[in-house]
Amino acid sequence: MNTQAATKNSIYTSTACWHEVPRINAQTAHELGDFLEKRINLEAFGSGLKDIWFVALIMQPEDKIHTNQIVFHRKTTLLLELFWRMDYNRVMASTLPEFKAYLAAFFVEVLQIAKEQKRIKNFDMEGFIAAVEKVLPEWLGS
Repeated sequence: MNTQAATKNSIYTSTACWHEVPRINAQTAHELGDFLEKRINLEAFGSGLKDIWFVALIMQPEDKIHTNQIVFHRKTTLLLELFWRMDYNRVMASTLPEFKAYLAAFFVEVLQIAKEQKRIKNFDMEGFIAAVEKVLPEWLGS
């Protein structure tokens, strides 16, 4: 899977979702990236990563096309792309505050998986994850 997001943000979050998923959930996912962009300077954690694009996949359980992927473009753009499936039934049963909390925890979980699967030279992924965890309570309260 490849994404071509037209954004100036170094931290970009979005969804790829089934048409039944409420539009507000997609907007909320996008707002997470905007929030993080304003509070965290990705460059502060090293020169080995310039951009993170996180796409929460919200697809029906029988969908087999959209799979979990972590792609790091080491030789070209220093872009880390994270495509990861959320629990569709959980999303659909969630209120907006519940979805927001699930999305925040899910984002951190996927970052942890990426840290284990993709070693990024000259980038403090643990420090970045800690910074994300530190600011997420503010986002959840907004």
